Amino acid sequence: MDLGLKDRVYIVTGATRGLGRAAAAELVADGAKAVITGRDAETAAAAAADLG
Repeated sequence: MDLGLKDRVYIVTGATRGLGRAAAAELVADGAKAVITGRDAETAAAAAADLG
């Protein structure tokens, strides 16, 4: 589904796992850019690599 999010930037907190990560993945899949945060730098780096 195209929600018209292409090239928009979103900040997603708690995006290293769970609902935050799922939300970030959906945003990226729709063409948005996501700035992600989490409590652990290594987990955040892994999530960022997964999301692209």
